[in-house]
Amino acid sequence: MPRTTQKTKLETAQEKLKTAATTPETIKIDPTSINANSTHQASVFNPSDYLASNLFADTSTLPRTSKVEADKAIQSISEKRETLRLVSANLSLNTDAYKAGSLSEKMSQASITWQTDRIGTDTKLVGLENAKVLYQTATVKLAQTGVKLEHENVTLGGLTAETEQRQRFWAAKYELAETRIRGIIQAQYSLDQKIGSIEAEAESIE
Repeated sequence: MPRTTQKTKLETAQEKLKTAATTPETIKIDPTSINANSTHQASVFNPSDYLASNLFADTSTLPRTSKVEADKAIQSISEKRETLRLVSANLSLNTDAYKAGSLSEKMSQASITWQTDRIGTDTKLVGLENAKVLYQTATVKLAQTGVKLEHENVTLGGLTAETEQRQRFWAAKYELAETRIRGIIQAQYSLDQKIGSIEAEAESIE
């Protein structure tokens, strides 16, 4: 039998699946808020509503569905279930993404805390180095003051020695002046005595 060029339902379905696999459809999910007071009721199948009252006749109230329509509906339901499976996978992916994002935020917060503590540590280190510099500066200034004190002590010693020398100089000068004065007085006294003797001798001769 020659093969017909018309595509079978199976081939058509396979092509649709390939197209869906190569070009993923963007599914937009618009979650709506659920009223807390509303009660969600799922569809319930009650068998008693569809029982055949006459087992020898078509008396069930079930709606009639052809095989083609049933296959089409079942295929549609199967595809919807695949859609739900895809949605569930994306929800799990998004949940994991949010969890990873939460961990990333915690890591960022920990990094900020660490950087803040690090800056505090560096600030204290700068303060420590500044204190060391101030200490060294004060030590140098103290050493300079000590050297200046030694210089002043040397100057004081020199002035003290010079004072003693001046005292001895003026004492010697005073003593010399006193000696000269006493010599002059003694010479004057001797001269007066000689003059007195000469005058007495002259009077006796007359």
